[in-house]
Amino acid sequence: MRFLHRRRAEHRPIDLNVIPLIDVVFFLLIFYVISTAFVQETAVTVQRPGSTQAATVNGGFVPVAIVKSGAIQVGPHVVDLVGLTAAVRDALAGGTTAQVVVIPDREVPTGLLLSVMDACSAAGASSVDVAATREGG
Repeated sequence: MRFLHRRRAEHRPIDLNVIPLIDVVFFLLIFYVISTAFVQETAVTVQRPGSTQAATVNGGFVPVAIVKSGAIQVGPHVVDLVGLTAAVRDALAGGTTAQVVVIPDREVPTGLLLSVMDACSAAGASSVDVAATREGG
């Protein structure tokens, strides 16, 4: 008889506490948001030139896009060749990187590309790279 009496006494409702679970999920969410590296691409469509030696750029960079018409875009701002040095200098000062990646359209004249690269160097960029699409081998 004692056995049956004991079984009935232990039958209580289960109390499930989900607050620690919510805390853990919240901390994981914060960790993933902080540790995610966001890639900043240009807002214009560019047909990049191809290269078999293209390599991935690691870390942050200031994107400078040159479209087929000759318009130059530094981040979200469209600038001309005269104001390019100041725009790149401001973008470098506002960020945590000193690297600039020039993203030219494949039909951009070489002279314009070199002028843009010179302006980026004059703005204080530690390295100026040209973006390309990796082809083949």
